[in-house]
Amino acid sequence: MTVKIGLPFLLLALTAGTVLVVSSILTSRLIAISKATEQAGTERMRLYKLASMLADPPLGQERREAIRRELADFEQVLEGLRSGPAEQGAIDAVNSRLSAQLQELRDRWLMHLRPAIESAVETERPDGAQQALREADDFTAGWDRFVQSMEQEAAGRLRWLHFWLMGSSIFLVCLVAGSLFFLKRTIPGPLKTLTAQPGIPVGSQNELDRSTRMKEQMAETIQRHIGARNNLLATGQEIAMLGPGEVGDLLRRIADRAAESLKVDLSLLMVHHPTRDCWMVEAASGAGFDQSRHQILPFKETPFANQALDSRKPVVVPDALSYTDGPLRVRDEFGAKSYVAVPLPGPGECLGVLMLLSVAEQRTFTEWDIRTAQQFASYASVAMQHARQSQALESESHRLQLQLRGMEQKLAELMHEVKAPAGRVAEFAAWLERDYGRLLDAKGVQYLSWIKNEGKDLAALAAGTLDVSRMDQQSAPLEHVDVASVIREIVTVLNHEGRARSVRVHIAPDLPLLHCRRIHVKQVFENLIENAVKYMGHPAELLVQIGWVKDHRGVEIFVRDNGMGIDPAMSDRIFLPFVRLGTDQVPGAGIGLSIVKTVVEQYQGSVRVEPSPGGGSTFYLRLPVSVKPPAQASPPPARPTEGIMRSFVGTEESPV
Repeated sequence: MTVKIGLPFLLLALTAGTVLVVSSILTSRLIAISKATEQAGTERMRLYKLASMLADPPLGQERREAIRRELADFEQVLEGLRSGPAEQGAIDAVNSRLSAQLQELRDRWLMHLRPAIESAVETERPDGAQQALREADDFTAGWDRFVQSMEQEAAGRLRWLHFWLMGSSIFLVCLVAGSLFFLKRTIPGPLKTLTAQPGIPVGSQNELDRSTRMKEQMAETIQRHIGARNNLLATGQEIAMLGPGEVGDLLRRIADRAAESLKVDLSLLMVHHPTRDCWMVEAASGAGFDQSRHQILPFKETPFANQALDSRKPVVVPDALSYTDGPLRVRDEFGAKSYVAVPLPGPGECLGVLMLLSVAEQRTFTEWDIRTAQQFASYASVAMQHARQSQALESESHRLQLQLRGMEQKLAELMHEVKAPAGRVAEFAAWLERDYGRLLDAKGVQYLSWIKNEGKDLAALAAGTLDVSRMDQQSAPLEHVDVASVIREIVTVLNHEGRARSVRVHIAPDLPLLHCRRIHVKQVFENLIENAVKYMGHPAELLVQIGWVKDHRGVEIFVRDNGMGIDPAMSDRIFLPFVRLGTDQVPGAGIGLSIVKTVVEQYQGSVRVEPSPGGGSTFYLRLPVSVKPPAQASPPPARPTEGIMRSFVGTEESPV
């Protein structure tokens, strides 16, 4: 009968132990990839910092040294990510695919970016700085893809952990049910036999009682293991979704779950204060949270916590009452009779300890208790490191924002000073051409024309730059903007000023209203239409079409032309300031599409460009819609042919 009763519970214990071990392995791997992802994400700011330091010549000796330090620090982090300790999130220990991707980035860093930056720092040549910035842009894009791959890897591991825990829970429930059914079928017969025989008392010492007590103990152990596993799973999920300012509440929940899982009376999370040489209680379980939080405990009153911190190993105190070498704060104030101190692991040093106190009675902490406490301590350490890194990143971001605002202010002041002289240069050149043009030969007239055009372009560049710098500073209520009326106004102005050739503009009659500022809508469509006209080329029919389409995300307004078209490889770069795709014969400062992108992103919208079949290009805008449009959108025509004219029957046509 002992074999019949013990076999199901042995199977249950082995299964629960296997589930716990596998869960621990999956959890440790998830923590490793999470640490690596946080570290790699933080390093993006270093790359942006290097780019900003190179982009503002001349370089002084202090800045050169700063750049060299940043290079050394980044290379150290890169090497640590590649082959550092596994507990710090080394990529070699996480995923071979990510390791290959990181190796490719490391090779690009060693062979291209770092030599380019060092050359730019040593020579201070403008072309060297530009080359280094181009290499930095390419490397940053590759680094962003690498961070995204790591985030996807972390999300996949979290899903696998979730599926594993759910499946193992279901399997354990089924196993428990099967064991109960088996015991129900096998126990009643022997029990009747024992009770029917005279002279055999059913007392507390017979085999049946021992088997019953063993069953109850195993059931209790399994219940504890399942509860601890569920608490660890919930904690891991909360850490994966941890937001700014939420670490305090999470640490309290970790303390509560640790106390619940290990059946202790009080759980304390204590952080080592680096300057005061003392402990600070960061979180506590249950009602002790409000009473104990932020208490300061001197080192001389916490000898076993100090030992755990120094040795980085758990310290078990089975009988705190027998300690007579000095004061023991957790015993004298909290009444602990037994406790265990588990260190909070960190990348360089321990952050603190997790204290689990048994106040009601003395108890023995098993190996399973210590391992479970270490897992909760690891989660608490990850949460604290996440909070510290978030604070450091927020501080660095705030500093960079202040610097950016200062640079924007200086740029605006510079453009304000440039705008008026540039306009006067163009005006003086026009006067010379008007009054003395007949006295000059063809070459002199050409020179004057160049001066006049360059002066106009410089003034337009200054005006456009000022527009960009003022966008974030302007505040006004939003309006319900009729896009069609704004476009008609733009077309009328272009026609009146003669800035376009015989271009026909088709406007869909059912364009939606936008919930924006009218001046911003005008800036967007004015720049898009002018850009289409400038790069129209020489098609048989000059045509610009404006309509809208609808998808699962909402409404997109498009501006399509049948001009020269855009190289797909340049579809992202054209929105950068001062990037131009045409030749010098095409006027412009290369800032119009940058203004479009800046305005659209102010409304959390998006802008993209796609080459149109047969030539030309199509710009798609996503802006806040005020009135929901009809269910049927105007179909985006494929190419500017006679079929397009038929598809736009009923639309409005405005010749420019």
